[in-house]
Amino acid sequence: MTPAEESPPAADARSARCRPIVRLLTLLPVIILVATLLARGGELNAVARRNWANRPFLIDAMRVAAGRAVAVGGLTADNPLQARALGAMAYQQGDIELAEHWLRSDVAGDELSRFAACRLLVEQGRVDEAKAVCGGAAATAPYWLNQGLAADEAGRDDDAILYFDLARAADPTLLAAWERLGRAYYHARRLGETVAVYEGLLAIQPQPLADTYYQLGMAYLTLGRLDEADAVLRTGLDRYPFQRELYLALADTAQAAGDPLAADGWYARLLQQRPDDAYAWGRRGELAMQRGRAQEAVAHLERATALAPAAVEYWLSLATAAADADDAARAVVAYERAMALRPDDAGVHLAAARFFAHTGQTIQARAAYERVLALEPDNSAAQEALAALAGEGETP
Repeated sequence: MTPAEESPPAADARSARCRPIVRLLTLLPVIILVATLLARGGELNAVARRNWANRPFLIDAMRVAAGRAVAVGGLTADNPLQARALGAMAYQQGDIELAEHWLRSDVAGDELSRFAACRLLVEQGRVDEAKAVCGGAAATAPYWLNQGLAADEAGRDDDAILYFDLARAADPTLLAAWERLGRAYYHARRLGETVAVYEGLLAIQPQPLADTYYQLGMAYLTLGRLDEADAVLRTGLDRYPFQRELYLALADTAQAAGDPLAADGWYARLLQQRPDDAYAWGRRGELAMQRGRAQEAVAHLERATALAPAAVEYWLSLATAAADADDAARAVVAYERAMALRPDDAGVHLAAARFFAHTGQTIQARAAYERVLALEPDNSAAQEALAALAGEGETP
């Protein structure tokens, strides 16, 4: 018999039999919840009691934040949240000593309370105590790191150093805190601390970054610790053979050690990798001039001017090198290009004027000196030179 053929009494009887099952399925979630409550009643009751106990502290804290007076002195705390609430109330009412008491009490033993205490100590300028309290509270390190980044971007060097150091204290494995702290120290020219940070970073980095070697090497170089600079930069270059900054730093170190030939060698090695590096060609030209090799200097500086035609310093160096090499024509071209690039630079025109005067080109010399005086009417060097030219008479 199909359902359509079933008699009404039979259908009613079957529906009545299904109703208890449907009701049971409807009540199943409630049954499961009741069973869970019975199984975990002790834990849930504890949570409820704790939340109820915390409620008046939170209410009082909100009252204080709203400017209403609440007597804090007679209250006691039984857990970290209550201790932080009492600390916040005391702070809002100006009782810093009581606020610190609650935030550093045995009751307030969690990381969030330590963070609140650390912020309070920083505000009071008690940095060493703050680092001791924050030490090992790794969850707070990102906050201090972000504070340091904001201070660094705003140019507040001392604040940046403080916050990066706190981030490092909170999580000594946070490499970003070490790196940023080292950079901040170097920027502030606190070179002893820079060295200490980067030496520590070398010890804890699984694979030290090229920047670590570079920054440490530059700190050593600035301090005059040339052998240590050379050693750490060479180690960095062994690991990162295509890092331009390491070649440049090694060249600077060699020059500081009084070895221009070795410095030139580092630039030459860099140019094997980067033949279009105008700076390296320019530096090779200057080093060749220092060694009395004017023709070699001209060749290097011509490469630099070809690669960076708007860099006036290369044209001036080329002019000097060409003059030393007795190539007056090339020197004239270089000075003219430099003056065209810097029409309002009195120093450039004065250098060109002296060259023109020295080589007997008095018309060009006079024009250059007059341009100097147009820019700097009180320039005594140009005034005296023009007077001398007038006394001699112009000779084309």
